[in-house]
Amino acid sequence: MQTYGEYLITQKTFRALLQAMSHPGRVYNIGDFISDSPIRPFTHSPLMLVLQTLLDHEVGFRVIGTGKEYLETTISELTRCPVKDISDADFIIVSDGESNGEILKAKRGSLEYPDTGATVIYVVEFLNDRDNGKPIALLKGPGIRNDIAPVIHGLGQNELFHIKENNSEFPLGIDCIFIDGANRIMCIPRSTRIEVR
Repeated sequence: MQTYGEYLITQKTFRALLQAMSHPGRVYNIGDFISDSPIRPFTHSPLMLVLQTLLDHEVGFRVIGTGKEYLETTISELTRCPVKDISDADFIIVSDGESNGEILKAKRGSLEYPDTGATVIYVVEFLNDRDNGKPIALLKGPGIRNDIAPVIHGLGQNELFHIKENNSEFPLGIDCIFIDGANRIMCIPRSTRIEVR
């Protein structure tokens, strides 16, 4: 059961996620939420704060990558969210930016219920929404004025191709959240067109 303080932090985090989903490719900092959070171990990392905000006993999740067993046990204990097969998981956590094609098995929703597609959460090294690094993609679509070329360090070489393939039949597809070690988040929803560079 969440305390009132934890509830306020998850509400702030949820609003930040909504902002990030509404403005694909833009980077938002959730560091203040972490520093303000009550003393609970899972709110002291950006990944765990986002998971505490999104996961509960009514959805399922899966971890791909480094520390899979430990993360699945910890996340399940802290959120009461059950571990599912990738094809049934509502949330897929890619712990080191590389799914090796596993996200191609993610559920993509149906024409009647496109919102039942999975949300994939990538943990990456560094995010930047300005083209002053080496952008790996050009994003266009709803919530983007013209286009945006985000920098995502630590994302696997083929991941954007996999995301693009999953989202090739809009409104079917997956939504993606990227989290870096500096408490920043960025989103690419299924409605965003991706041009891989």
